[in-house]
Amino acid sequence: MALESTADLQGYFDTDAHGVSAVITVGGSSSTISVILNKEYFAIDPGMGIDVEGTNPVCTGATSDMSGVDNEDTIVIDSVTYNIVSVQKDGTGITALVLEQQ
Repeated sequence: MALESTADLQGYFDTDAHGVSAVITVGGSSSTISVILNKEYFAIDPGMGIDVEGTNPVCTGATSDMSGVDNEDTIVIDSVTYNIVSVQKDGTGITALVLEQQ
């Protein structure tokens, strides 16, 4: 169940507010959507007792704008092409896409 209305989400991802324009290609069909791009912190324990730290690009957008998106699809943000490596729907109308730069 979505917590925000469609209008709320449009305002949140609006390119005049927080969002950026992105071209997402799903199954060979492209469309322009608005997303928020972040560099998310992550740590991996390689089993040696010391974490390896880094960042990963993650974009967040309205689930309704990402219909059918799957791993291996692509998204272009600020002229940079990313492969989508994980689709994380939160059940409230927002989806996070974990990205990997091509």
